[in-house]
Amino acid sequence: MKLNEALSIKTENRIAAMDEAERRRAELHLRLPRVKTIDDLLREIPMRALVGESVEELRAESDALASEREQILASCGYDKDYDAPKFDCPDCNDGGYCGIKLCHCVRELMSVENYRASSLAGGLLDKTFESFSLSYYAQGPERDHMETVLEGCKLYADKFPNDNAAGLYFYGGTGLGKTHLTAAIANVVSAKGLSVIYESAQQIFDTVEAVRFNRADISERKKYENCALLIIDDLGAECMSQYSVSAITSIIDMRIVNGKKTLISSNLNHNGLKKSYGERLFSRVVGEFRLFSFVGTDIRLQKIKGVKD
Repeated sequence: MKLNEALSIKTENRIAAMDEAERRRAELHLRLPRVKTIDDLLREIPMRALVGESVEELRAESDALASEREQILASCGYDKDYDAPKFDCPDCNDGGYCGIKLCHCVRELMSVENYRASSLAGGLLDKTFESFSLSYYAQGPERDHMETVLEGCKLYADKFPNDNAAGLYFYGGTGLGKTHLTAAIANVVSAKGLSVIYESAQQIFDTVEAVRFNRADISERKKYENCALLIIDDLGAECMSQYSVSAITSIIDMRIVNGKKTLISSNLNHNGLKKSYGERLFSRVVGEFRLFSFVGTDIRLQKIKGVKD
């Protein structure tokens, strides 16, 4: 989502809130004629100030009218702000800007929508820390270990981007919860208004290769280098070549140098990572990432067999 699209959505929200407020005000005026009279009198006060009436007296009159209005609404069962616009963002009133500064709500909207548009993120928006169940892991050391992993992921997401690790490396077999916790972190980070890109290692390589042969704009590669959180899913499952290894390693190196965070999910353990990607990437990950191993029995198979959380 581009800035003008986000601002257009905020403008639509603002107009809708103003229209709803006007509808409610018309309702009050129809049911409570004195409220309409008060509103008419309040609208006249600024003009009376312009023609020289005492500002102090007008302020006192305005306060008295507002107090009377509030009392009438309360006596008839209405909240005092019943006909006030209900904006999504109270900081900018859905105008998109706080003064001349772009409001945080616009950045958050853009980040969430861009994350939803990621090739892998669409079906993962319901994956949260709250919906992650430890009941699929055997009681004892296995469940204790995964509880530690869960708490570590929560802490990382809460602190993001102010964690001293360059990123996280999830490794373990299929169906052990890597995707769920990856998505949970991504959802938290995206909700902070920070840019998240969630792609498979294969998709990243295909994009980099397309840029290399001028089939895609350089900006398509730059997005992997510049986003706040890059999630590389299923590292090691892509069609591996010397160039793909070099491309992935280069992107991760660039992100570390620029202080950007990366989350890698893979079936490769330490030895597998070193064997497949070489000493350079292995050294980066082991030395600068926080490593989380996933253990247990394939949760998807457990669900097929009727195991419930």
